Amino acid sequence: MNIYCIPGLGTDERLFIKLKLENADIKFINWVKPNTKDSISSYADRLIIQIDQSKPFSLLGVSLGGVIAVELSSKINPVKVFVISSVKSSKEFPFYITILKWLKVKYIISSKLLKSGKPLIEFFFGKMNPSDKHLINKMIDDADEVFTPWAAKALIDWQSKDEQIPFKNIVHIIGDKDLIFRHSKIKNCHVIKGGSHLLILNQSQSVNAILNQYLNV
Repeated sequence: MNIYCIPGLGTDERLFIKLKLENADIKFINWVKPNTKDSISSYADRLIIQIDQSKPFSLLGVSLGGVIAVELSSKINPVKVFVISSVKSSKEFPFYITILKWLKVKYIISSKLLKSGKPLIEFFFGKMNPSDKHLINKMIDDADEVFTPWAAKALIDWQSKDEQIPFKNIVHIIGDKDLIFRHSKIKNCHVIKGGSHLLILNQSQSVNAILNQYLNV
């Protein structure tokens, strides 16, 4: 079965370097240029062309990619949707998202602003070894200057249509030390002890074990 992997904000397929899946062929969804007025939902529509729906497939998304995967799951029919370091409903957003929306912070977000925040990455994303830190910094440096600010704004504005989401197909993985999305707000999930927002890298063995548990059924 093909598993289509969707990276997070400011990252690309290199985020999945430690992903080791059994009984699955890993494919990567590539970001495309967003239209100015794209929502998360309309943007997800334009990614569907990258997915071969002629045979069974699953989706796997990290952070922003998890939200995109959830939106896709309401439009197409994946066998499973693996949501990592993310939320499966806008109801699971931490309170600070509401504050950012109220303060209209989204209107001052720019690629330059996000890249200048690299020194804070380890604080928010969790402790990283030197190679992981270098990888994350390199991906942020390489991130598209149009896509990055659009994605941050669109994420803040996201309102999930929960009645259309196949929650029974979603496998949700979150770390108990994630400072971006708090596990205390999330129901029906696998909580990895000591896992930060970057558990796809620094807790990859635990993540792979959970994923393969479902792939081997």
